[in-house]
Parts: sequence; C-alpha cells; structure tokens
Amino acid sequence: MPLVYVGVGSNEGNRLQNLLAGISLIGRRYPVLAASSIYLTEAQGFVGRDFLNAVLLIRCDDNPFSLLRHFKDVERILGRRGSGYGPRPFDADILLYEGLTLRSPDLTVPHPRMWERDFVLLPLMELLSLGFPALSYTVRPVGRGRVIKVIDRRALRVERL
Repeated sequence: MPLVYVGVGSNEGNRLQNLLAGISLIGRRYPVLAASSIYLTEAQGFVGRDFLNAVLLIRCDDNPFSLLRHFKDVERILGRRGSGYGPRPFDADILLYEGLTLRSPDLTVPHPRMWERDFVLLPLMELLSLGFPALSYTVRPVGRGRVIKVIDRRALRVERL
C-alpha cells in the first residue's frame, strides 16, 4: 500500500477542534502513520483568519481519486461549503503519493503549489527529519509567509486516533 503525505488545515470556527476532527475522520479509513506539529500560518490567496496547518503521513489502499473523494467527504462533514480559496473549517490535500505523478483536470500529484508554501514545506520537513521517507523528493522552505509552530507533534498522540 502506498504512502501518502497529506496537508490539512483549518481557519474557520474552532480551528484546533476542526483540525483534530478531520485527522480523526481520515484516520478511520486510512492508517495515520505520523503527524507533524501544528503550525499557525497566515491565509494565502485571500484575506481571512490565520490557519492551523499540519502534514500527515498515511497508508492508502485506494487510488488517488478515491482518496480525494474521501477528503472531500470529510471536508463536507466538517462544514466546508464551496471550493477554491476562502475560509474553511477543514481542508485536506494530497501532497505526495508514493510512486505516482499525475496531472488530470481533478487532481495533480505532487500538489502543484506545495513547493511555494512554507505552511506545507515546514511540517513536511519536520516529518522527513524524523526519518519518514521523502518519496524521492527534496524539500526546502521558500521563506514566504509567517509560519509558527504552536503545538508540538508529540502532544498529538496520533497513534490513538
């Protein structure tokens, strides 16, 4: 079963509760092998409340389109309306999918904008620094936007989701 890095975030409602609920819902279907610390980051692409962001490493037994559908279902359950840039209670994006490069109208893997976003790159680098696989990619921060670690990953107890 392939490994998949997933970016998650929330900037609407109780951000921490929404983020943890989304991680838990993802974990009910796909084993969450690791989670980064949670980072506070400014909204990008629109004016809005700061986000809480993290990166997960999951094991996936579905194709990437089924995984994307599951993420959309989780987003909807947690109250997301519409798509695109804007405030959202929960957001989940496929960042890297082991052994796969894909470009379709509905999904691009690796995520096409992840290389421009420190709120993705810093938590991903954190997991890589702990020995989790890089899946053949080199990751470096770009120095854009304010990204502050607010909850250390050791406090999350992901293995209990």
